[in-house]
Amino acid sequence: MIRLALSLSIGIVFFLNLTAQTISQLADMPEPVTNQAVAYAEVDGSGYVYSFSGLDETKLYSGIHKKAFKYDIQNNSWEQIASLPTGNGRIAAGASTIDGKIYIIGGYEVFEDDSEVSVDLVHVYDTKTDTYLPDATPIPVPIDDHVQAVWRDSLIYVVTGWSNTTNVPDVQIFNPTLNEWLMGTPVPNNNTYKVFGSSGSIVGDTIYYAGGAKISGGAFGFSNVLRKGVINPKDPTQITWTHKTSFDAVGYRMGAAVWNETVPIWIGGSKDAYNYDGISYSNGVGVEPYERILEFEPNTENLIETDVDLQIMDIREVAQVGPNQIIICGGMGTGQQVSQATYSLDISYVNTDDLGMDSRPTIYPIPASERIFIELVPDCTYEVYDNLGHVVLHGIYQESGIAISSLNKGVYSIALIQDEGQIIQTNFFIRY
Repeated sequence: MIRLALSLSIGIVFFLNLTAQTISQLADMPEPVTNQAVAYAEVDGSGYVYSFSGLDETKLYSGIHKKAFKYDIQNNSWEQIASLPTGNGRIAAGASTIDGKIYIIGGYEVFEDDSEVSVDLVHVYDTKTDTYLPDATPIPVPIDDHVQAVWRDSLIYVVTGWSNTTNVPDVQIFNPTLNEWLMGTPVPNNNTYKVFGSSGSIVGDTIYYAGGAKISGGAFGFSNVLRKGVINPKDPTQITWTHKTSFDAVGYRMGAAVWNETVPIWIGGSKDAYNYDGISYSNGVGVEPYERILEFEPNTENLIETDVDLQIMDIREVAQVGPNQIIICGGMGTGQQVSQATYSLDISYVNTDDLGMDSRPTIYPIPASERIFIELVPDCTYEVYDNLGHVVLHGIYQESGIAISSLNKGVYSIALIQDEGQIIQTNFFIRY
């Protein structure tokens, strides 16, 4: 169950572009872990978050492991599951879910002499049976700290990243149905595109990835570039690459997600590239988290930065639980401290011009057991969704509020809808 009273921490910050976010602290992971691979999957109508491999609180090479953990969203509980089946412990791997199976790709191992080796392994975790299947075909170019995203629930794109000694321009595409790798149009072979520690997502037929670290004069420098790759749906190996330079695009090991199924966003990360222990490559000083959300605005193609009350970096991947809900687990906080915290980030949007008001509606109480109420809202319809995006309540809002006693305990989203079908606000509430 969601922890209540003193064990539930909620904070609210308003976005500059009328987007708002709410942060809820959930159950802690079994132990601190950072730079792990994270994925979300739905199993028999319930949602779960998975964490594979990573680095423990020692921040030493010997603390790099291949443990795995599973979070039950409905019951707000973590458990340890079987470790990765082959290879050694690793960090900077990626995880993607297709058809109930999670594909854990790449990463790198670190040895006592500080040497590093990029991994070509592809593990397959069956979420329905909670077991590993035989490893899939190895990735052709061993890779770590790469961009990894799913296209049309069918193909996994692995874009750029680090391979043993350098950044690479390769775009490697995995087809789980055929258990084979394809080579896509590589990114341009220059430091504008070739990076490690970047992150990104696919929206429709477009890949977006931002920031990361590049090789500059024999050192690792930050990259202030947003790149776009348009996939040809008739031949998904063909990609047209463009980029936009913006200082706002700077970010290392940020968590990438998609808001409202249309807007790429990046969460946390840092302004400086660092080694796996959180120490800057450039000056040997500990790196601190970047407290922001970065949003790509599709209409203007501008990047919009917003402060967020969440000090977290080294996450690389987050769990996309729903169109507006993201779960973040582990990572590094201030002072390069490895975290075992779990957060739910719920992002909402309200257009106050449509409402004819100067302020956004407020939903209360949070948490609630019997009814929720909405201040400052005109007559409109509403839809309530569970954490899998299913509509569980709907109707016309009345002054008497919305009865929620029939709902199971958990986190829900609510959308307010005008007569013409336009959503004027999304937000969340907790039923306990």
